[in-house]
Amino acid sequence: MSVATPPQKIDPPLTDVTRSIRAECLVRWSLRLFGSVDLLALFAVVMPVSWMQAAHTMCGLGEFPQGSLPVYLARSTSLLYAFHGCMLWCLSSDVLRYQPVIRFFGRLTILFGLVLILVDWSAGMPMWWMLVEGPTFSMTGLWLAWWTRGDNTWR
Repeated sequence: MSVATPPQKIDPPLTDVTRSIRAECLVRWSLRLFGSVDLLALFAVVMPVSWMQAAHTMCGLGEFPQGSLPVYLARSTSLLYAFHGCMLWCLSSDVLRYQPVIRFFGRLTILFGLVLILVDWSAGMPMWWMLVEGPTFSMTGLWLAWWTRGDNTWR
């Protein structure tokens, strides 16, 4: 008659734990960095129209259109960027809890960046603009999607 020995708990290898902690930290600080860059758009929400006109000209976009609609669009778009930055900071507060949302957000950001390239092209934006705006969004989305891939485990 033999007595079964109770199963022993096997801890994961230290390298897996270290990798997990590193990934969690990378995602947290990446979200904060991306969010902080987006929050810089708050300046454009309140900047004088004369500054908008000067920036428009400096970017090689010609003369800034007159009227309330262009000013409204510039300010509301800047406010949306800042809103996006606030959301990223919120997600960074608990990356383990929000991992599925961060993963979704990353995948959606990849698509958003690709669509921005098409929007920029159809709007006749300068080539440097098209090479910066959309691809930057797509790369940040790829970064987040990579570090949050798989089931609720960090890799």
